[in-house]
Amino acid sequence: MKIGIKYCGGCNPRYDRSHEVEKLKKKFPQHMFTYDVENTVCDICLLVCGCMTACADKTGIAARQFRQLLTPQQFKDFSKEMEASSQQAPTAKTEIRVGTTATMTKTFTDEDIYQFAALTGDSGKLHTDSTFAALHGFGRPVVHGVLTASLLSSIMGTIFPGDGTILMDEQLSFTAPVYPGDTINASIELIRVEEKKRWYIGKFRGICQKADGTRVVEGTIHQLMMKTLFIYHDTSNHTEQENKS
Repeated sequence: MKIGIKYCGGCNPRYDRSHEVEKLKKKFPQHMFTYDVENTVCDICLLVCGCMTACADKTGIAARQFRQLLTPQQFKDFSKEMEASSQQAPTAKTEIRVGTTATMTKTFTDEDIYQFAALTGDSGKLHTDSTFAALHGFGRPVVHGVLTASLLSSIMGTIFPGDGTILMDEQLSFTAPVYPGDTINASIELIRVEEKKRWYIGKFRGICQKADGTRVVEGTIHQLMMKTLFIYHDTSNHTEQENKS
């Protein structure tokens, strides 16, 4: 496992942070520790803080998970968790194959719109004001396009490829409005895999459509899949091998 270390600014440390990190490194020599967290994808990144201000920030860091350590006791607790996990059987890798598809269905409600608006701050009147929407050609409030498209991300994060995949980019077109009460069928298909040294980059085709077949969202999405979690079987020469030096 690759473990990243990022220290706080060290303006008011209450304990010897470096000493605690060195103890971890000596106790778990089977794992790789790195301070180059901005250029390396880590399995876990430790945000090591010297006081309760906790100013170590995860912005710009790519990691499967983050752990904030503020005190020597938290270092001890983390060490115990590491020991326990090392005794468990390794997790089987998820197989990925070009042509694999996955689907999800959801019926959107008014409550979905209100909760999404509250969460994101996007309370635009076309989404939240019935009178405004009726006056401007939609008849009633429209489900946020990004909320509809989030079904594609939900599929990839929980069904296929599944746990551990990371969204890299997406190019989507929103081709028809979605209203509360509409049932949307979302689907993704893996159409290409590009292999890197430590991970795969999968290109997916995503489609969201209504029950009558009307497409409301379509486009392509790239997902990062780390080799610690996924294994690719090339059965049709879709892999683009690159220089892994």
